[in-house]
Amino acid sequence: MNYTFSNSFFDDLNENNLDLLDKIWSNSKGRHFLYIGSEENLVTIKSSLWFSNLRKSNQDQIEQQFVASAQSGRKRVNKNTFSLIEASEVLCKPLTIILENIEYDAHFINAIIEKNKSGALIKEHYDKGWLVYTNGGGNNIPNVINGMKDRFEKNKAEFPKDSTAYIRAFVIIDSDKKYPSTAEVAEDKIPLLDYIKRNAPFHVMLKREMENYLPDEIYDEISENESFKKSFLALNPSQKDYFDLEKGFPDKNFNQLDTEIQTLYSDIGDESKKVFRKEKLTFHKKDGKKDSFKARFSQLFLSRNITKENLERRAKSTNENELKDILQKINDLL
Repeated sequence: MNYTFSNSFFDDLNENNLDLLDKIWSNSKGRHFLYIGSEENLVTIKSSLWFSNLRKSNQDQIEQQFVASAQSGRKRVNKNTFSLIEASEVLCKPLTIILENIEYDAHFINAIIEKNKSGALIKEHYDKGWLVYTNGGGNNIPNVINGMKDRFEKNKAEFPKDSTAYIRAFVIIDSDKKYPSTAEVAEDKIPLLDYIKRNAPFHVMLKREMENYLPDEIYDEISENESFKKSFLALNPSQKDYFDLEKGFPDKNFNQLDTEIQTLYSDIGDESKKVFRKEKLTFHKKDGKKDSFKARFSQLFLSRNITKENLERRAKSTNENELKDILQKINDLL
């Protein structure tokens, strides 16, 4: 994020404002860019009590910021104006990525980040604690966001803007759609999405769930389940996009399924229909006991055989730029 100091910040500095300037500067170095857009701005900063109290190394860095600002041209600076206490909230806290299930979804998001050059800055922020994941728990996401907003709602004297201005969050949710449609999410998820849209930047996965983005090649790493894997891999890309990998088809006659699902899978053979009704993609522990589908399937995104190319190949059936779009949305918030 790019920010600048208004010259007015340096008029009649009190102890509290000096502390806030110290906090903003020390916590922002390396993660945000201080844009010093004019020589007048630099002179004002250098003439201030705050600057005179800085260590020599920090004073030198301020000088370097002026040079870097000039070399970079006019940087895009957040157009919102904030008081010092507001700015300290926005600039000093990490960006929080809210996932529906942090234990499982993070493997997929990390795979996208690690396999793309545009994920390098995101990874740096994560490694330094400037970006964190948190568990949204599906329909509990509004409670998570409300918890982030609560302090600002209760302290309007210091934080007069809408409380969403002070939280730094990005939400990623599955669409949970069972078949292609113009809707962004499944019908029962519309209230959740409406809330998210009012409160935070977000991305809705275009396929059904994050599991549906696993490249075809990685299914070779799943032991057993041979008839299920064969039937699934024979599906066309759109059918794979909306298939319930955890549960398959409901155990009832195909002609009793939703009309849209019957249409989507109308060309698959009777044997595959039977497999999807009667079998599930299952994982087992070393002792033979059944293991968690979500836990084991999500770990497939940790495979050394996951690449930028095969992730994009699986993604392109809904939108070839989707994974890049996710990274761009996150980078824009750093």
